Amino acid sequence: MNNTYSFELDYTTLVVFISVIVTLLLQILLCFKSKKMWVKILPAMLLVLSAIVFSICSARIGGWDAFGYLFFAFLSLGLIIVCGIGWIIWAIVRKRNK
Repeated sequence: MNNTYSFELDYTTLVVFISVIVTLLLQILLCFKSKKMWVKILPAMLLVLSAIVFSICSARIGGWDAFGYLFFAFLSLGLIIVCGIGWIIWAIVRKRNK
């Protein structure tokens, strides 16, 4: 009998999960340890820059390569949202400690 509920983790999903976890931990670490605002927003600014570059590459390059660039553009946009979640966690913890 076939097991229809088996869960196989492919490399793309693994890369996305690891990227999300590392980005969230890095953002929270920078928010708690850094005193300067530009250091706190540095990961988000780099991700915005990479999303713009990948979007331009996706629009300019034809064929299947455009889908690869589009994947990385969407990954960058998702990681920007993860940075926002890190800021929300930092703000909640900071407000509770005061």
